[in-house]
Amino acid sequence: MGVRAPEAERALTWRALLMYLFVIAVMHPVLIYNWLVNGLWGLAGLNSWAFILVLAWITARTGNPLTKGEIFALRMIDSAGLMYTGYYFTYLLRNMYFANSEIAKLFGLQEEIPAFFAPKGQDFIRVTLTRTFFDTAWLQPILATTLVPFALAVSANYILGLLAYSMYVREERLTFPFASWDAQIMIAFGERSSVKVRTITLAILFGALYGFMTNGLSTIFRFSIVPRLVVDFTSLIENILPGAAFAFITDFSNYVVGFILPLRYTALQLAASISIFVIGNYYVTVNNMWPEEANWQPGRGVFWNFNMSTVYFWNSFTLGWGLAAALLPLVFRYKTFVRAISNLARGLSGEEVEVKWLNAKYLLTAYLAIAVISAAFVEALAPGFPIYMLLLFTLGISLLVTLLQTHAAGILTPTSVPYMREALIYFSGYRALNIWFIPADAMLYTGGAGIAQQLLQARIIGVGMKEYTTMYFLLATLGLAGSFIFTSLFWNLFPVPGYAYPYTVTGWPVEAMNFWRMQEWLWTGYLFRTTWIISGFGLSALLYAVSELVLHDFSIPVAFMSGMLLPVYVAIAYFVGSLISNMISKLTGEKWWNENKGFVAIGFWLGDGIVSAFLMLMQLLSRSIWLLPY
Repeated sequence: MGVRAPEAERALTWRALLMYLFVIAVMHPVLIYNWLVNGLWGLAGLNSWAFILVLAWITARTGNPLTKGEIFALRMIDSAGLMYTGYYFTYLLRNMYFANSEIAKLFGLQEEIPAFFAPKGQDFIRVTLTRTFFDTAWLQPILATTLVPFALAVSANYILGLLAYSMYVREERLTFPFASWDAQIMIAFGERSSVKVRTITLAILFGALYGFMTNGLSTIFRFSIVPRLVVDFTSLIENILPGAAFAFITDFSNYVVGFILPLRYTALQLAASISIFVIGNYYVTVNNMWPEEANWQPGRGVFWNFNMSTVYFWNSFTLGWGLAAALLPLVFRYKTFVRAISNLARGLSGEEVEVKWLNAKYLLTAYLAIAVISAAFVEALAPGFPIYMLLLFTLGISLLVTLLQTHAAGILTPTSVPYMREALIYFSGYRALNIWFIPADAMLYTGGAGIAQQLLQARIIGVGMKEYTTMYFLLATLGLAGSFIFTSLFWNLFPVPGYAYPYTVTGWPVEAMNFWRMQEWLWTGYLFRTTWIISGFGLSALLYAVSELVLHDFSIPVAFMSGMLLPVYVAIAYFVGSLISNMISKLTGEKWWNENKGFVAIGFWLGDGIVSAFLMLMQLLSRSIWLLPY
């Protein structure tokens, strides 16, 4: 019999449940409509915090303010609900367009598209006329690309998140700057700390003012006092360093990120970004390594240099680097990993809890069952694909990627290994094309890092494991249900693609072109450069050994990798932000700044984001008016 944990903070109250339903009914259709009209994912800064701030003000005036547990329940809407499963059924319509567009015929690949990807031929014509998902032609696509992957991913990510939490929160005690400060803001509003709320409010106002001076004035009056620009210096250095990509950014919100990030790690980010996109690009260029279809020329600028070098060279290098950075901690710190597994039963508070399923035996058995089901499911859709590769996907690579992402979030910002699924499929030797149309969620589970951060926040706030688990699965299910309801509604009102949803007419053809071109590049292995992958793995392994054995900081390779995925101007902004943070600390006193810098940074983003979201909503409304018959 375990020891009961202290009484947990109530989160899933009747008010939280009502807000779930309200957000699904009001915010969810706006999200989908914004994507169909503008092609934008999300609503800029209009996340759950915007609703929380309004609700906190209203409930405080009524004498029954929100608790920190309720605020946490509402914050989960973003990561576990709308932003996770909210677009699933809309993606089905886009897949149908991809499969039946002229672009698919142009690439000569339409006959290769399996039935489980989207309706084709006469089925496509019929469902286009009836505009409903209640058609037998949708049975396979909905099951194969939505429902089954959803069930597998939601379950697997939950278990991987628990393990990552045990490893990097409980055992390694990483700081998780963003998740931790987000939780502190929830506590500030929930406990109504006047000093902390005042600091956050001032930061929100300053962020809103900055947002108005930049985005607001440029949107309304077509000028800006403080423009948000990327100042490209590539042309000034390419005579000396051909191929190099170098620029600065004037957007202050990028510098604010560095306020809460450790200076030593942002310095490593900057060093990595310069090493890759300045020195590395120079090496590629002087050795004539650019492919014919993307040959470097002077004057292409920072964006072209960054994007093309990433696609053709640095994705492969980073893939190898990330594998080593994820794998070697399990080798050098295997005892910590074993402890993390055995301590799964300790719950969030660190004490034993009376939750029967929360132990290593049950969780690992469930994860193994998910892996077997996933392998059988994928094998049924792609007969002949190596079973050992499928098990490697679910049991091995999913774990490594989750631990790597969690490690990165624990020291800086979340990052991941690019094209991991695609590389494994290609190197498996399987050459049929059907495997490429199976969603990544059916075989590779990469959402555990988000779960680990939510669990950290739940522990900080005092929410119990049972209640967190209930909210997680409830929100994921509500997001999927809302996606079905509102996608069906918009499709029933007007054809998709169609004039009523401009982006489906202007943007989907471009997405289709990119989709089919990328598919061709991936299944031919054109983008996977074995030498670069091996080089990345070797250098990462060497740096890890030095970091672990000499410098005693096993996070250095992960910090370095996060810089490999950042443009130089963003890495500079983060580093300068960290320097500014250190300077402010000396001026205001280290104790005060360390207790408030997260309130300042996140408050600024909230204010800036709310202005951006308001402007986006106004633009969305103005683009909708022309649909009226007058």
